[in-house]
Amino acid sequence: MEIKANAEIIWQYNDERTAEAIARAIDVDNLNLPKNLKVKTYWEDCKVITKVKYSGEIESLIVALDDLVFSIKIAEDSLKL
Repeated sequence: MEIKANAEIIWQYNDERTAEAIARAIDVDNLNLPKNLKVKTYWEDCKVITKVKYSGEIESLIVALDDLVFSIKIAEDSLKL
């Protein structure tokens, strides 16, 4: 079954430098995505905001969101948060 989805995921951090470092680290993953998946990650104040626009099979969206969460976790671990 094909779906269309828009999502916004927000992570809150204690300072803007951390949010910037995390956003910059995971934004690299947003390059060369399939045409049916658009992901934009940026920081604003102490928040990392990721906007996702997707059209396709729900399983592929779940995998993409799982990858995003995993990337955030790796970035946080590298900063020892």
